[in-house]
Order: sequence, then structure tokens, then C-alpha cells
Amino acid sequence: MRAPSESVEQREGATPPTQRPAVEVRRAFWCEHTVSEADLKIKGRPERDIVSTPGEAIRKIRMSVRRLAPALPSFEQDRALNWTDSGGSLQAIGALHRGDPCGFSISSHGTWHEWTVRPFAQFLVPDELLIHVVPVRPASRPCNTAH
Repeated sequence: MRAPSESVEQREGATPPTQRPAVEVRRAFWCEHTVSEADLKIKGRPERDIVSTPGEAIRKIRMSVRRLAPALPSFEQDRALNWTDSGGSLQAIGALHRGDPCGFSISSHGTWHEWTVRPFAQFLVPDELLIHVVPVRPASRPCNTAH
């Protein structure tokens, strides 16, 4: 019968292992507002943002819709303000809490405005775990020979 072998700590002089910094994973929300023409060509750059709570994501949509509401046709204006001030935005917050994406869109004189929010896992990595990138310099002469 063999004697039990020593552990790694016993062999290395009982030095405790060093603690590595932990990577933190949080739920975050990707918010996007796109404006497109009737033929679905996107006009301008989409507005994009990352927020940390469902309430903050929906607040961004509500503020944007309210700013746009006075320029909307009356039917769309009523629908937009109804969404911002009652059930629609509450349902959207509930969807985000469940981990589901949500969105809202309106039409204004041949232009579509669409707001979307998608939950995702945001990885917060400490600086000491990041790989440092060294800038690459171009070769002083081309490498044409076989090695």
C-alpha cells in the first residue's frame, strides 16, 4: 500500500495560492433608436446607448417619444402619448425584467421611428486581466524569402 502523497501546498512550502481578480457579470440593456424612410433606408446614424436598469431604458424611450410627439399626425400622437403615459411602457419594463427584448415604433409623414431595447450580459473585466496590445510596426522590408 502506498503512503498518501503530499499536496501541492505542502510541496511548495504551504504558500497560499494568489487570488485572481474576479470578472463581474451584470445584466445591462442595449438601447437603440433608428429612423428610416418608407422604403426602409435608414436615415442618419442610429442612437445607441447602454443602461443598467429596465426603468432607465424605458425612460430614454419615453423622453424621446415625448419630444417627437408634437410633430406627429394626431392619430400617431395619441398612440405615442398613450404608450408613454400608460400601459405600453409598463409592459415594456416587465418584459425587460423577464429578460425579453421590447420596442416601440411610430410613423411620421413617411418616416419610421423605432426604439428597441435588448437585455444582455455585460462582462466587467478588471484591468489586470486584460491582455495588453502591442502596436504592430510594418516590416522594414517585405518578407519574400522562404524560411
